[in-house]
Amino acid sequence: MLAFRPLARPFRIVSDFDGVWTEPARERERVLETLEIELASLSGEGAETVAADCREFTGAVMARPWDFGWLIGGRLSSYLDEDAFALPSALGQFLEGDAHPKADVYRSAILDEQATVGEFLDHCYHSTGIRFRAEVPHDLAAGAEQVLAWLQDAKVEVVFVTNAPTVKVVDWFAHHGFEVVDAAESQPGAAPLRVHGRAGKQWLGDSGATVDFGGRDLQADRPQYRSILEAESPDFVVGDVPSLDLALPISMRMKGE
Repeated sequence: MLAFRPLARPFRIVSDFDGVWTEPARERERVLETLEIELASLSGEGAETVAADCREFTGAVMARPWDFGWLIGGRLSSYLDEDAFALPSALGQFLEGDAHPKADVYRSAILDEQATVGEFLDHCYHSTGIRFRAEVPHDLAAGAEQVLAWLQDAKVEVVFVTNAPTVKVVDWFAHHGFEVVDAAESQPGAAPLRVHGRAGKQWLGDSGATVDFGGRDLQADRPQYRSILEAESPDFVVGDVPSLDLALPISMRMKGE
């Protein structure tokens, strides 16, 4: 039987950011646009040809989402159909797998300029994110500011734990007048709104521990994320990506931790 501790402090929620408080579709499309532009530049293929090839590649990986996603050390840290931002990474895995007549064309073009296909995809993702945040004041979901205001009125602490950069969370909520404090510069309970940016929820430990979620094994050994959960000791964890956000806290809950 689990023993529930009395609350000696305000109710605390640990929440993901992208996909929970935001609408990530537009930013993801911008990443894919960058990918197509870069592939066209590297390969010499026309823009329309590259776009058509990428649509075909996308259809192929989306048909088998359990085989593609965010690959970390040979293990899928999250699956393609969970994570809005996993598609570029999945397309890189597809190109590396030589599963299409055009894969070699693009892979060879990438490796002429980059050490690995993965580094090329990281470049596309991060460079697009920087440009997107410079151009877009915020992409918060409709009503996000009302929900956050309600939580603040109810004296609930919200700790954002996200792989997004800290500045993204701080700046986007500042657009609506909220002050979010960098958790690296504060202690648990120091402010009602705090953020652990670049939280490393994707990084996996060596145990290989998994948890069954709807018939799919999710990686549950995530040491960087665990250290944050242990420090924050939340009452609830909220997320949209079962693998990245929820597998570890589900596993901890099942073990009575």
